[in-house]
Amino acid sequence: MDSVVDSFFNHDLQIMIENKTIQTKIAEYANKLNNRYKNSSLLIICILNGAVPFLEDLCSNLTFTYETEYIKIHSYEGMKRTTIKSSANKMIKFNPRDKNILIIDDICDSGHTLKFIVNSLNKYHPKSIATTVLLNKSINSKVFNADTSLFDIPDKFVVGYGLDYEDNYRSSKNIYTLNLISKT
Repeated sequence: MDSVVDSFFNHDLQIMIENKTIQTKIAEYANKLNNRYKNSSLLIICILNGAVPFLEDLCSNLTFTYETEYIKIHSYEGMKRTTIKSSANKMIKFNPRDKNILIIDDICDSGHTLKFIVNSLNKYHPKSIATTVLLNKSINSKVFNADTSLFDIPDKFVVGYGLDYEDNYRSSKNIYTLNLISKT
């Protein structure tokens, strides 16, 4: 396992998933979507900011008609999970009624974010809702599971490929585990 020490931020980064592996999984998933939605349309909802690279790479592999919308919601402060402080009226600025919806997110750990969004969207009576995450974190206190996850990972804090720690590492192409190095 490759390790990188970011001495500026005092972080130890260990590569978890290389970009070429991410791209392979996304292409495989896109092929499944291409077969499923070849004769219909889809509204893809991207959870900001972390899922943007996933959305871009997924859409570059799609061959059917789709629309994209975005929802911004926060569930982390630093490395700590927080409660969701948003309302459906503030975050849903589009009409999901009678549409096939695919919600994509970067990671599902507890599932609170996806559960909140799915419950909020259901009030608008969409035709269908499916959820997909790039990473599914294995934790015991999960309240919601995504319909599809491209990678199952242990309960470690990860960064890169859209995932950040205090707005750092989001643009890294690979996914890394992040460990804080204590200052001595």
